[in-house]
Amino acid sequence: MAIILGVILGFFYFDETIQQSADFIIGAIVYTETDVTRDVLNCVDSVGLRPGHDEFKSSARMISSPEQRALRAKLGRIIFDAAKIGLVVIPASKRGLLGNESLSALKQIIQNCELVGPHSVFFDEEIRADSKALESFNRDCDNCEVNFGQNSKLVAGIQLADLAAHTLGTMFLEQLGLTSKKVRAGESSGYDPDLEIELGFELWTSIRYSLFMSPNAHGTIDDDQISMATFDVNGYGLYVSPLCSSALARAAEKQFATNYLGCIH
Repeated sequence: MAIILGVILGFFYFDETIQQSADFIIGAIVYTETDVTRDVLNCVDSVGLRPGHDEFKSSARMISSPEQRALRAKLGRIIFDAAKIGLVVIPASKRGLLGNESLSALKQIIQNCELVGPHSVFFDEEIRADSKALESFNRDCDNCEVNFGQNSKLVAGIQLADLAAHTLGTMFLEQLGLTSKKVRAGESSGYDPDLEIELGFELWTSIRYSLFMSPNAHGTIDDDQISMATFDVNGYGLYVSPLCSSALARAAEKQFATNYLGCIH
């Protein structure tokens, strides 16, 4: 945790996945309590790529790039160990308003998750907000320094947001019935290693502890075990843009609105 004169400093990194054919964008907001630039660049170097020149790209063909696969695993470990994730869902047809809606999502996270600032915020290249949206955000979150148009090769924490956005987007495509893939459970899954499970389920297990969510579960000790281990993400880490159609909003809430942290074996 970065602290200057007793003040906690936080870092937000933002990137998105655009699914034009499904008409949705998921923007991932990754939060860390330290500047992870050096950690990510060290990961890039450790897999044989060139820091500052090469980077993790979720759009890369992983099957033909062992370096990208290795880097994905290392960045996933950073997210698991040291990050929290929020997300914003908007229609792909409203791409030009992504920056504005992302500021609304960021404000929700900061206020409802009670994050003490000041914070530094870094948006990937090509993402902008209009002056009115930025002024409104600054009035409500005056402890944030917002930086648009950042180079993810240099502000390397954005690469974590790239991975998070891709992960969330893949889960959502499966929820919408637009993709389906099964993978082996693997040796450390708690299941039969050869059991085939849905890719979306595997991805959820990898990030469920990292999602911003309510501080309290649905149930108490007197309720059933599922309620006792189910937390709200909607209103905390999940921001569904009012620009979404009712169908898109319902699908996003079905996929992401709650999070179960109990045993899944």
